[in-house]
Amino acid sequence: MTATNKPDESEKGQHMINEDDIGSGEKTPGEKETDEQIRQIPTPPGQTPKDGAKA
Repeated sequence: MTATNKPDESEKGQHMINEDDIGSGEKTPGEKETDEQIRQIPTPPGQTPKDGAKA
């Protein structure tokens, strides 16, 4: 007799669709959020803004 294991139907594999490829260099949602928060930090007086940061 052979035992048959059925796959867990609770996830249905949808979690992999929205994940970045580990080796692709794509940023994760957390990294994107962090970058956005960094861009919102005002530039100190006397320095030029970088990467689209607000002056």
